[in-house]
Parts: sequence; structure tokens; C-alpha cells
Amino acid sequence: MDLSRPSAFRPPQDAEVIWVETTDKALHFLDGILMATDGLANVRREYREEGGRKLFKVYVAPGAVEEVLRLLERARRFAPVGEVRLGG
Repeated sequence: MDLSRPSAFRPPQDAEVIWVETTDKALHFLDGILMATDGLANVRREYREEGGRKLFKVYVAPGAVEEVLRLLERARRFAPVGEVRLGG
């Protein structure tokens, strides 16, 4: 790649979005787990309410969705993690 050419630099891909059903308290636990993964995901305090449930927004680095899904599956042993929904 010729770094002297401006066209050699491409903007990063957009982050993926995952919505995770959990509680306010458990969100801090999930945030801590995902922060320890060196930029894999960013937990937001933004949420949707659906039938008394809260689904929190998580931004996931491009190409890291499968790894984040595996982490969330393991987190279920320690915190209430319900539905996990892919997409905006």
C-alpha cells in the first residue's frame, strides 16, 4: 500500500449494533467485561423498553460480532442477560 497517496487511507467501517436485554445493575457488569476486550464493544446507556423489558444498545467493532455474542453467552452465568438482538 502506498501511504503517500490519500486514496490509500479508507475510513473505518461502521460499528455493528446489538441490543441486549438486561437490568440497569447488570449493565455495569457487562460494560466492565466488554471494556476489558480492548475496544471490541462499547456499551451505551441508551435503551428501548418493550413490554417491561429493557434492551440496551451495544456498539460492536466491525468483524467482532461473533466474539461479542460468545462473551454475552458466557456472561449469562453471572448476570441476567436475556434476548440479544442484532441490528439497528
